[in-house]
Amino acid sequence: MRMDIAACTDRHFVMPTGVMMQSVCVNNPDVDIVFHIILDENVKAGARQDLEGIVAPYAGKSVAFYNVSDELQKKSFPRGWIGRNDVTKATYYRLYFAELLPQDLDKVLYLDGDVIVRHSLLPLWNIDMGDNAVAAANDCSCGCIEYYNRLKYPFDLGYFNAGVLLVNLKYWREHQVLKNFESYMEKHADSVKMYDQDVLNVVFRNKKVFFPIKYNLQHPFLWRENVAYDYWKLEKEVLEARMDPCIIHFTGTAKPWRKYQAEPHPFSSTWYKYQDMTKWKGVKYEHRTRKQRMRRFVGNVLRMLRLLPPLQQNRRFLDVAPID
Repeated sequence: MRMDIAACTDRHFVMPTGVMMQSVCVNNPDVDIVFHIILDENVKAGARQDLEGIVAPYAGKSVAFYNVSDELQKKSFPRGWIGRNDVTKATYYRLYFAELLPQDLDKVLYLDGDVIVRHSLLPLWNIDMGDNAVAAANDCSCGCIEYYNRLKYPFDLGYFNAGVLLVNLKYWREHQVLKNFESYMEKHADSVKMYDQDVLNVVFRNKKVFFPIKYNLQHPFLWRENVAYDYWKLEKEVLEARMDPCIIHFTGTAKPWRKYQAEPHPFSSTWYKYQDMTKWKGVKYEHRTRKQRMRRFVGNVLRMLRLLPPLQQNRRFLDVAPID
């Protein structure tokens, strides 16, 4: 059995992508896997060697790199939500899978670099997509009518998260979907707030199948209060996913590799488990600006001097028992 897994990265996301690959290799030991990594010229040879080093100890695992063209690197894409400085142009590269990946690939499993895989991916890989373009999990905001009003398609068609996608490349090529992607971005750039995820949802609104949320457990599904998803429809799926997720998706700001988190993700220990198996053991990145770090430092000093009240503990996340 061979599985093809795709990921897109830039120089800022190499380490999380490597940890994701580590988790895949550990939990899929008997599957031949080719990781197809799409990147730009800013990912240097040393970083590529680091990713190759992840799979080297595992039989049947390999990595193939695909450089995006200068033309694609220079292309302008919708800016999305204002204030999201952690999203780069690389997120749009997955729209070009049909052109960038080998023409003899009919199917690929796409994984965001901020996911961790805990179990075998074969049940997901073997989902029957029929004549649909993608298979995906419901997004944590799939119950927000504003999304459908903004994108102008019916609520009952649903809205998926693009962080884990089973992609029918044969369909993409036969229907030349890239033309539809680019046409929509050109004509409706102001409507695109969730980047390529919005584009995929609009173009494939009638050509998708849903798989269980346990294959893409996004962090808002772990909040104490989250009315953004269709609770009555997805309650059973969400409860199952919380108990034993196959893929944990560290969406939003709760990234375990960041030096500062207002409230750590409940499954951060799972991410560290796989990070500790790599060359990046213990590495954390500073994502705050100098001004933000200084404000935090000054605030902490003033609280020590009792000139400011103590911070109230953020309790947005549920109490989740460790699973690893």
